[in-house]
Amino acid sequence: MERKADREHEARVRQDSAARSLVPDPLANYQLLRLALHEMRTPITSVQLNAQLIERSLAKLGLDKECRLAGTIVSAARKLDGLTQELGDTARLLSGKISLDPRVHDLARVVPEILSRHVAAPDSNRIRLEIPPGPLPIAADERCLDRILTNLVLIGLGRDAGGAGIDLRVSAALAEVEISVTTPAAPGDASLALPSDEELGLGFCLARVLVELHGEKLQAHRGPAREIVLCFSLPRSR
Repeated sequence: MERKADREHEARVRQDSAARSLVPDPLANYQLLRLALHEMRTPITSVQLNAQLIERSLAKLGLDKECRLAGTIVSAARKLDGLTQELGDTARLLSGKISLDPRVHDLARVVPEILSRHVAAPDSNRIRLEIPPGPLPIAADERCLDRILTNLVLIGLGRDAGGAGIDLRVSAALAEVEISVTTPAAPGDASLALPSDEELGLGFCLARVLVELHGEKLQAHRGPAREIVLCFSLPRSR
């Protein structure tokens, strides 16, 4: 009886070991992603630099239409380069290669600075910023906070189909600060359903990961006028 029990135990151990070997190692996945992104950077940089040279040459020749097409390639390459950097930074955070560096920041100062760095002048005029007078101290990793806010604002601007502009609100309570980006419903949009992750895009997924690394949740919901609200909270610091 004991030998039978031992054999059954050994069989279960082998089955468990085989099952674990079929489960992907998250760390290995992050390392694979980082390697793939590293390999992508060289061709993306090459496309960007060569497209810039072509754009300048076409401008000198007065070929405006062709110059605009080359500019489109430059913009697309820059976007791809930015995405690879975002994914690389997120992969390093998730794999533990780099850690969060939460420091105290004054949101009343930081939010306008982030907008001025990452939002071009024509688009910045479409942002209605509502923020209480400072200071509004919160503890967060500066790089993550920069990326979260930038991604949410760009998502809002990208979904502003009617051109009505978006609202960026910072609401302060005793224990926490809530940050929300609100985009009006598109003309003719009577849906109450939320856009899927695929529709919100990679920027939203990355922002959600970075918010969760701070122990908080990135929420998405429809407002009373079917507007789309993306929001998260951070604890206030003293």
